[in-house]
Amino acid sequence: MLTLLPNEHWDFSLRDTFLGLLTALARQTRTAGTSLPIPELGLCLAVRSARAAIVLALKALALPPGARIGVPLYCCPVVFKAIHAAGYKARFLDVDTETYCLSPADLAAKRSEVDAVIAVHMFGNVCDMPRLREEAPRKPFIEDCAQSIGSRMNGSLAGSFGEIAVFSFRLGKYFSVGEGGALYTGATLLHHRLSEIVSELPAAGRIEECCHVGNTYLRSLLRTKPLWGLLGMRVWRRYNQRVKYEFKSPLVLGRIYETDRAATVRRLPLLDEWIKQQRMNAEFYLRNLAVDAGMLCTEKAGAFYNRLQFPLLTASREQCDQLAACLYENNISTTRPYKDIAEVATTHYGYTGDCPQAERIAKTVIVIPCNYFLKQTDVQRVSECVNRAWAQITGRRPRKSLSAMVQNEARTATRTV
Repeated sequence: MLTLLPNEHWDFSLRDTFLGLLTALARQTRTAGTSLPIPELGLCLAVRSARAAIVLALKALALPPGARIGVPLYCCPVVFKAIHAAGYKARFLDVDTETYCLSPADLAAKRSEVDAVIAVHMFGNVCDMPRLREEAPRKPFIEDCAQSIGSRMNGSLAGSFGEIAVFSFRLGKYFSVGEGGALYTGATLLHHRLSEIVSELPAAGRIEECCHVGNTYLRSLLRTKPLWGLLGMRVWRRYNQRVKYEFKSPLVLGRIYETDRAATVRRLPLLDEWIKQQRMNAEFYLRNLAVDAGMLCTEKAGAFYNRLQFPLLTASREQCDQLAACLYENNISTTRPYKDIAEVATTHYGYTGDCPQAERIAKTVIVIPCNYFLKQTDVQRVSECVNRAWAQITGRRPRKSLSAMVQNEARTATRTV
């Protein structure tokens, strides 16, 4: 399928590869830089990955042995892996179906059972951090901003509410540099403690850096047209089926690859424009998708989402499967993030089944393409295909073609300019 539209934008070009190899070969020492600026937030400490950053953040909090870490069941399972690697135990919390983020009500009900909380900002949405902090006073918070860089709540950036924030720059995220993560804290004592920890981490050598750059380019190539439809999707599906959970996303405590840090610094000035474009795509979907209102994820009052991903919440797993199949038939790929998360958490981390909303979301959410690299015709085609598919699934009359709407919008924009 030469024209299969990837769901995510993995952006690591031949130019990036060339610059990465130059960076790796030009290094004179075996150390790597540790500082990385995030606009409006401040200098961060750069490390190998976001999952490594979570481990280091937990260690910096100096929690008692065996501490229980509150974490949403619906999130990337590498968060659970990081909690376990730090020597602590995950206490699973439910999520809010309107934001896919941590439920303040469930945190309030379980706050006596947690010693710290990891608040995961899902899909570029933001947790209601002020209320979460009210529901769990005197508990330290780590904000997982892996998907939410640039998102805001009440005008403040995601990452500015907790004791420590964690960011990710890996492929498929906004910066898409291969790997790379960062830690931020506004607390002087914690910053000093984290700086000491990061300074002791090992740095990769030239050969390892060069191999990482080449691997990053190949992985990115497989996730773009035409290779995504010809080979990439099958490779990823086979990998997920055959590789055991324990061996996925290995957790390496090390400094960031210097090539990833340099690429992130180069791309930082582009972030606002990328978010602006991605939000425009999301707004188009919100205006034009003819689906049930409860399926759409709208911004809560006071929130600003970076719209890294655009989820649709169906009523059942069957509807979700049907929608994914219909879109695939129209050369549009989708993802079903963390659909087996309850099984993973039960098997490896002792989950006992007390997060019903998170379990329901995991089975019924589907993510459609929304990234800034999409052309307007791509966004329009996705909208039309979703509308036709949903009409077929529900037995309703499909909405008319969006072509006329798009032309009217273009004419209106031209007159405005």
